[in-house]
Amino acid sequence: MEGEPELLSVDEFEDELGKLLETSARNGIDFDRSWTFRLPNDDLPDIMVEITSLQKPTSDSEER
Repeated sequence: MEGEPELLSVDEFEDELGKLLETSARNGIDFDRSWTFRLPNDDLPDIMVEITSLQKPTSDSEER
């Protein structure tokens, strides 16, 4: 059984999440959906994560 997960700062969490999303995109994961996680520990909330793909900005337009 694995030990307790490493505690992350918000910046570390964002960095790790970004790496996971980049790897997932390279492996064909479709992001325009949501995932529900029912966590077994009563001290933690159940979570729904929704990821939406964004259109890349073109050289003609600015990102808003």
